Parts: sequence; C-alpha cells; structure tokens
Amino acid sequence: MSDLCWEKEFQAYGTIRIFEKRAKRLQTLRTWITFMGVVTPLVVGGAALAFGADSKVLSVFISAAAIVGLVQLVLSTWSIVARWDERYEYAVESVRDNTKIYNDFKRLNAEDTPDNDAKVKIALEAYQRREFSDISKNLTDKEKRFAARESYKYFKKKCHICNEIPKSSKPGKCEGCGKF
Repeated sequence: MSDLCWEKEFQAYGTIRIFEKRAKRLQTLRTWITFMGVVTPLVVGGAALAFGADSKVLSVFISAAAIVGLVQLVLSTWSIVARWDERYEYAVESVRDNTKIYNDFKRLNAEDTPDNDAKVKIALEAYQRREFSDISKNLTDKEKRFAARESYKYFKKKCHICNEIPKSSKPGKCEGCGKF
C-alpha cells in the first residue's frame, strides 16, 4: 500500500502545481483587464481636471484612452468567450481538492493503523474522481512534464528517464521532466 500511497501523493502534488500555474496566469489576465477598464476613464478624467476640457493635451489622452479601451474590449470579449472566470474557479477548486488528496496520502504514508486499507480505498476513490475531472480540462504533455519536474524536485527523487533530481523549475531537455 505504501508504494501506491506514495505514487498518488506524488501525482497529486504535480497536479496541484499544474492548476496553481493555470490559476495564477488566469488571475493575472483578469487583473489586467479589470485594471485597464478602471484606469482608462480615470486617466481621461484626471487629464480633463488637470488640463481643462478645452486643452489640446486632453485630446491626446482621449486618443490614447480610445486605443487602450479597444484593446480592453477585445480582451474582455475574449475572456468571456474563453470562459476565463470559469477556468480560474476550476483551477482553484482543483488545487484545493488535490491538496486534500495529497495530504490524505501523505498522512496514510506516515501512519500504520489497522483501518488503513479502508482509508486508502476512500482516498483512492477521491483521487480517481478528481483525476477524471482534471483530465477533462485538457492537460497538455508540457503540463504533465512540468508536474513531473515539480514533483521530482519537491520529493527529491530522480526522474525515471534522465535519472537526475531536478534542482530548479527551469525546464531541461528530458522527455520526462523537461521540455515544457
């Protein structure tokens, strides 16, 4: 059982790192869209207050704001179509669930109690439910290699292909823990 628990702990940790990375990227994109939507009218209003409504400088600010506004509208539309909010919420949910699964298997690895088999079965069922759900989110081979590298690095284990323990998150040339 210990090898199985360790394997699932390892895999859950890697999955956590995939969805943390996705959530961080989506949060950054969402923050920029919101920032552009707020700062654009503020800059134009601030310019009008500072230079006056009849100022030639204001027309420059309005032209720049129009360009930024168009970019913001395009990105906002894309974020809706691409469902960034839903994808962000899913990523956060996956991180939370995989963290629980990781902690469950870590605890099962550390303890040796008579009812461990039943606890392992429950943890495996939770793992499988989460895995089936996460698979539907199109994990790429690059993300899987990233997850493997992060897990090898965290657990200080050798990669099954290059036989090296990763020292950083920087991708290498290995087909198992690099090229992402």
